[in-house]
Amino acid sequence: MLSKSIFRKTEPYLFLTPAFVILVLFLVFPLFWNIYISLHDVSLVNLLKGWTYVGWENFLDLVEDSNFQTSLKVTFEFVAGSVALQFGIGLLISTLLNQKVRGGWVLLAIFIIPWTISAVIAAFSFKFMFDESFGILDYLFGKMGLPPVNWLSDPNMVIWSVVIANTWYGTPFTILFLTAGTLSINPTIYEAAVIDGASKFKSFLHITLPLLKPFIVINLILITMWSVNFFDLQLVMTGGGPMFASTTASLYMYRQAFEFGLLSKGASAGLILVVINLVVAFIYVKLLRVR
Repeated sequence: MLSKSIFRKTEPYLFLTPAFVILVLFLVFPLFWNIYISLHDVSLVNLLKGWTYVGWENFLDLVEDSNFQTSLKVTFEFVAGSVALQFGIGLLISTLLNQKVRGGWVLLAIFIIPWTISAVIAAFSFKFMFDESFGILDYLFGKMGLPPVNWLSDPNMVIWSVVIANTWYGTPFTILFLTAGTLSINPTIYEAAVIDGASKFKSFLHITLPLLKPFIVINLILITMWSVNFFDLQLVMTGGGPMFASTTASLYMYRQAFEFGLLSKGASAGLILVVINLVVAFIYVKLLRVR
């Protein structure tokens, strides 16, 4: 009896053990390992030798690095543009699909196709479309009598070209997520609003948006974090150029660690990105007052 009682008390923890082990191995351990590396001088040159403890020196080097400062500015532009467009377009399409449009489920399936494609394939596709020599966009502009646009070679334009690509690639998630949230709202609430004389716009403003708030917050947090950490499009489409104009902080981190072999510097940049993600998530929750 005693053994059965002990088993019943420990049974929930036994079921949680595999998930806990996976969490520690793939999240907690890499995080602390990253912190350890960032506090030491680690590169491919001395990888198999003794690592010198340098404290906060790697972080100070990053703060003083003009290229890293530029990457933070580029990251802000990339994330702000991507999140605004993804959320705005996604909310609009999700709302329209909720109006019982004929063939709405077919349209939804079509809209989420970009999200099923590899980011690398999407990047190569947009790189081809934006090409200044044989790209389809400049070809169409020429047919309309418009001057060509230096989509990927103009430092002032290149990041917005990547934003367009990221919007096309990431918006389906917002459409799918907010559509699921909208379907969770009890339709009788809308019926009562119609009886009270509320228009569709007022129903959307006073019923849909407030009830969607938890979904909106989670969606904003996820697409913001993904945009902050995303570097596939930039790496394939522009390689971070021209003149670091499309080098986001995540791409900077990748190149420092895996192209230049400066593992400590890359780890330090990664930890700064973790802090940025946490701060952004906290701001979203506080501003939208989700409890």
